[in-house]
Amino acid sequence: MYAFYGSLRQGMINHEPFSHGLEYLFTETLPGFRLHAMRRYPYAVKTNVPGEVIVVEVFRVTDPSVERAIHDLEIGVGYTYSEVEIRGMRTGIYLFESHGPEPSVKGGDWVKFFGSR
Repeated sequence: MYAFYGSLRQGMINHEPFSHGLEYLFTETLPGFRLHAMRRYPYAVKTNVPGEVIVVEVFRVTDPSVERAIHDLEIGVGYTYSEVEIRGMRTGIYLFESHGPEPSVKGGDWVKFFGSR
């Protein structure tokens, strides 16, 4: 399972090319993370601050080639793979190690933020 918070969420730019290999499970708010906005894509960093949250959609990847392609895409642009526990399940997530000067996304919901721009 994977938690996607940005361009791989439903309705976002990278979801459609991979949708044939993704099974949506649920949406969750994940505490202890902060979302930052690059131009067209976000990145999240772990903060361990309970009041900072990101909104994630959790998917089961049903096609190994989609899993590899997503991994290559994320790693190729600077994300690192990590795992978090969501609803008692180990879930993959792609994060940045630290944040830069990019603004944070209030409320941690990329779909709402991107749609309001």
